[in-house]
Amino acid sequence: MDFYRKLPKIELHAHLNGSLSNATLAELREHKYGKEVQLGTNDGFYKILNGETLSLEECFKKFHYAHDLTDRREALELATQRVIEDFARDNVIYLELRTTPKSTAHMPKREYLSTVLDVIRKSSELHPEIVVKLLPSIDRSKGIVEAEESVGLAIELDALYPGLMVGFDLSGNPFGTKFADFVPALQRARSHGFRMALHCGEFDDVQEVKEMFDFGMDRIGHGTFIEGENLEFAKKSRIPFECCPTSNVKCKTVPSYEEHHFYKLLKMKQPVCVCTDDFGVFETSLSQELEICAKTFNLSDDEMIELQQNTIEYTFANDQEKHKLRETLRKFKESR
Repeated sequence: MDFYRKLPKIELHAHLNGSLSNATLAELREHKYGKEVQLGTNDGFYKILNGETLSLEECFKKFHYAHDLTDRREALELATQRVIEDFARDNVIYLELRTTPKSTAHMPKREYLSTVLDVIRKSSELHPEIVVKLLPSIDRSKGIVEAEESVGLAIELDALYPGLMVGFDLSGNPFGTKFADFVPALQRARSHGFRMALHCGEFDDVQEVKEMFDFGMDRIGHGTFIEGENLEFAKKSRIPFECCPTSNVKCKTVPSYEEHHFYKLLKMKQPVCVCTDDFGVFETSLSQELEICAKTFNLSDDEMIELQQNTIEYTFANDQEKHKLRETLRKFKESR
């Protein structure tokens, strides 16, 4: 594990509300409810415990607990700070964090997004060792009107927080929704200059994957069920896959680590990176995910360094930032 902790790492698929550690949950719970734990505030609900596997829909329900604990500005601020600190502690040197702008009883959607952006902006001084960017996310389950609002808000705030928001995500519970309904909002985001890192092929729907590819995207979130002609298209188009092994195993979208599509993609020489998805919910870390991949598929330390070097090229970082990241990986490799 020591090698993986020391390895400078790139994280491209991490949800803010799914990345709350045990310590952060305790801090947030006390912040909202005081030292007396109240009924209905059970950390066990937030996590997927050892040996527990849930359906994809059950996994989505886990986020309600985090949303409850981050429904005020101070709590959201604290949660964002702690998540960045935890990634920095794991020697992640570049992080693309995602969250859906939310309105709560205590905070409008604009305040939610600006709070997260304020923390990210300050983090460059507090944690200069990690570059943090934000991907605002459209939650499919919230409908088209909210999607349009989120895109409009991100475009408005982009002028106030230049360079911090680099892409857009489409995520959330996909069941009962149609991708086509969200195309106008996503097109507006792309026309503004935001890159596209969409959850795609997270469940078995060949036609939706094709529609997403027709729309066009810069990275594929999960891609678990992308096969056949769609996989050939992804290969030909060199679209990177964001693979989240523990998330997929615990949500039963893949049967086991051994059968995870990461290795198939690697052997195909398809652009692919390893991510955590929700390290709090799934009780993992990027170091742990990389170690699992290395041990499961018998990959060498040099191959794992190369994987991180390649991942730099799939980031939405600017050229100067990419150069700095490459230098950090080069120095690490030379120092071994």
